[in-house]
Amino acid sequence: MTRATLRDVAAQAGVSHQTVSNVLNDHPSIRPATRERVLAAIRDLDYHPNAAAKALRESRVTTLCCAFYGHAADDISDPYRNLVQSAFIAEANARGYSITTAMLQGERPEGLGALRTAYMGRSFGGVVVVSTTLPVEWMRTLAGWGIPTVLFDRADPDGVLPSVTADYVGGMTELVAYHVSRGRRDLALVIPGDDFGSSAVLRREGFLAAARAQGVRHRIEAGPWTAEAGELAFRRLWTGGDRPDAVLCGNDRMGAGALYAARQLGVRVPEEVAVSGFDDFEFARYTAPSLTTLHLPHGEMARLAVRRLLGRLEGQGSPGEAPDHRLPVTLVQRESA
Repeated sequence: MTRATLRDVAAQAGVSHQTVSNVLNDHPSIRPATRERVLAAIRDLDYHPNAAAKALRESRVTTLCCAFYGHAADDISDPYRNLVQSAFIAEANARGYSITTAMLQGERPEGLGALRTAYMGRSFGGVVVVSTTLPVEWMRTLAGWGIPTVLFDRADPDGVLPSVTADYVGGMTELVAYHVSRGRRDLALVIPGDDFGSSAVLRREGFLAAARAQGVRHRIEAGPWTAEAGELAFRRLWTGGDRPDAVLCGNDRMGAGALYAARQLGVRVPEEVAVSGFDDFEFARYTAPSLTTLHLPHGEMARLAVRRLLGRLEGQGSPGEAPDHRLPVTLVQRESA
């Protein structure tokens, strides 16, 4: 059941949210009839003030937590993690808050308990969990504990925790259509086959559905999210005797690796084969040739996640707002396709 907010109480009582706040703080300016109307609404809605939000308003807690699930603490080379974390910090700082970081691992569930202990100790007022593979059981635990939580890049199938995600299927559909419009009829997608996180699954499903709809030949070449995997996959595809005319890579690191392999093999891109990526990290414009890719708005997603978390803390979420806020993914045309 969705927890009632201060604004819900205000709407039912027919007063402003500030009036409700004044009633809760026993302000002497409130008329008795108004006070009774507000208190009745509080009872009817079973409203309980959010202690963490009150502490934030009183400047006792000015820290938010950014928790990465399934990311190695010592992996500082991942542009995804670095970009997202930087955007969180910038948005939080702009709003007068600081960010603390936590690393959660599925094989160490005690980390979730430590997160709760830190929250109860007022080390932070709410958390944004960054993960495409966060287990549903962990989502339900966070919701049950009442920790203000926003999911980043992973939607809650129960629709309880708010999330900020991206339209991976729509982006992949646009990319496949672009390759086909350029005369490509044999498409290969390089992506991990054993990653069942929401981002990987949606990229794979989007590619397969779009290729079938376009009526073109298609296949998947498996490999991890690394430049080396992109290089090796391209070599397998090009030397296997059944060459595609477009290689779509699951991320830009793979795309850079594929372009490197093409140069080493003397393959002309895009004349002999088109190559594209996904994410639009900064280095994609500096590869040779520059990498056609899909722009994933990591920074905007991170800023929105912070804003949604603060709105949740203060009970100011927009009425009727969908739990999953999904941002568009857009095609960036460069030299490689």
